[in-house]
Amino acid sequence: MSNTSKNIRTTLQLFGQEEQDKSYFVSEGAGLVMHPEEGFRADFYIYAVCIAGTARISLNNQEIGIRANHFFAAIPSTVIQVFEHSDNFKAKVLVFEKSFLLKNILDARQLEHLGFFSFDTLAHIELDKEGFRLLKNKLDIIYEKTKEDSLFRDQIIQSLIFNLLFETADIFFKNRQLVRKKALGREDELFMKFMKLVQFNFKTQQDLSFYADKLFISPKYLIQLCKNISGKTPGNILSETLINEARLLLKMPDNNISTVSTALNYSSVAAFSKFFKKHTGISPSAFRQQ
Repeated sequence: MSNTSKNIRTTLQLFGQEEQDKSYFVSEGAGLVMHPEEGFRADFYIYAVCIAGTARISLNNQEIGIRANHFFAAIPSTVIQVFEHSDNFKAKVLVFEKSFLLKNILDARQLEHLGFFSFDTLAHIELDKEGFRLLKNKLDIIYEKTKEDSLFRDQIIQSLIFNLLFETADIFFKNRQLVRKKALGREDELFMKFMKLVQFNFKTQQDLSFYADKLFISPKYLIQLCKNISGKTPGNILSETLINEARLLLKMPDNNISTVSTALNYSSVAAFSKFFKKHTGISPSAFRQQ
């Protein structure tokens, strides 16, 4: 089974950068020179502040629109897809592996405590002018430091990144408190928990009662809250998640249709092919030929 993940080195191609053997990367203000037709699963942390233009992406099947002054973040295992972006789209992007940032750090849970590096949270907010200026300046400092030839460069960058993340956490929590008063409620929290359960169980669990039981609610209530928040039924969400994973796997040259069918726990290639064609309009073999 081929790996559907992209590491930092291969992902740099999206920004027109050459591959490099580092466990972190920060852009000066990169535009997207290309984007993959299908999504990919990142195996690193992503921190980004848009400085110009617009883009439409999805993080774990949740679509977001990005424009100047927007911040978003994602954790390893997040499935990312870039649908479109304007010609003038630019973002300051910081990516890093957990092993780099937490090297010599005693409390490995610090990243989770920040709030925006969490599977339960869709980390995407609009920054005010002061917050945007603060975070942009800190990213600029980190970028300049990466160009220096210093004996303790990595340690200094590690410290600067932590400073950036804690400043961001302060802004993020203040923003969420304002939003929570107006919008977030029990249904929002249950929906986020449902999406987390889906990401970890969609290959083996398609029965709504499994997810409803885990959330201590009825299947009927689960259907209603998903419709209220996303406009989709739980079944739609599960099917979309399976289809996106199938596309990821089918795009890998070493995988054949039988391998993908087995990976997604279908009883036969015929059953998988029927499901795939129902939701995409084409067969898995036709999709691979495209």
